[in-house]
Amino acid sequence: MNFKDKIRNFMIGRNGHDELNFFIIGLVGVLLIVNIFAKKSFILTLALVFLIYSYYRALSKDISARQDENKKFLDTVEPLRKKFNFSKNKVKNRKVYKYFKCPKCGLQMKAPRGKGKILVTCKKCGEKFTTES
Repeated sequence: MNFKDKIRNFMIGRNGHDELNFFIIGLVGVLLIVNIFAKKSFILTLALVFLIYSYYRALSKDISARQDENKKFLDTVEPLRKKFNFSKNKVKNRKVYKYFKCPKCGLQMKAPRGKGKILVTCKKCGEKFTTES
């Protein structure tokens, strides 16, 4: 039995890495970089605590509790991800689409640029309004 098989057998029934673990490890990396400049022992200690917690989560056999933690993390992060991705697409497509909000409910919408004045119906509230594209 080679080393990979031993590791694979060891990890059977354990949580392993998930999105929360990857976030924690990234946070540890950021803290270590900050510590290079700040040189504060509490930052290093905090990074070590997060790293130990990350290993605890990865090696835990209580998979349902770790999945619940990961789900709560993803539920918290998802609105931020959606907002970031929308903003990224808005910047990327700024020459192709004109973005605007519904005056009644505030829903973000887009229309192709260069079509002149257009009548828009909001998909959420049904409000009809005219805008320049």
